[in-house]
Amino acid sequence: MTVPHFIRINTPITISVPGKKAIRTLIQETGEDSFAILAPAGEELLLGRGDLVEATCSREDARYEFTARVIRYEPAIPPLYYLAYPDDYRRIQVRSHVRTRAALEFRYAPWPAADWPLRPPRPHKRGLTIDISGGGAQLVLREEVKVGDLLYLELYLPGRRHHQPLRLAARVKRVATREIDGHQRYEVGVAFEGISERQEDQIVAFVFQRLLEERRQRS
Repeated sequence: MTVPHFIRINTPITISVPGKKAIRTLIQETGEDSFAILAPAGEELLLGRGDLVEATCSREDARYEFTARVIRYEPAIPPLYYLAYPDDYRRIQVRSHVRTRAALEFRYAPWPAADWPLRPPRPHKRGLTIDISGGGAQLVLREEVKVGDLLYLELYLPGRRHHQPLRLAARVKRVATREIDGHQRYEVGVAFEGISERQEDQIVAFVFQRLLEERRQRS
């Protein structure tokens, strides 16, 4: 059994069952097949063998939500509940919507619904970002697009020129016409779709590096 990386001793964890108030406690032990949490005091939350609990662990970069099964209760000092490791979990990037202004060139093309997600088009058009976050971006395009369109983007982050570009699917959420240097352009808000955990982490790392550099320049 692979121990999920976010389940670590002394990590805070919130557990709940339907109809009961969520309880915040701590992970006390990790083993091959299960992990132990500090049992809530008194009768705040009484659990039996086989009960299912909804659990949430938070780390610096993300929140992890999962369902865990109670294996046993140990009335030790301190008392512990042993839970089975989850088969699956949901990762929520808590920093994904922190954005920074950045003028990054990219190539793109409309992505027909019939080709999504297995056959990306050849990105033959050029655009420029206004800002970017782990969840989406503001773009400037020369060609008009419509809300609901799906775009395929190839984007290099600064410092990654010798690596592969980020290949992203972006759903158009907003479109506004703008005049820039006497030319009509389209300011487009997009949300990334199907973005991988690694891609999101790379963008978030870039965002926070840029914010750190801006802070240093102001100080």
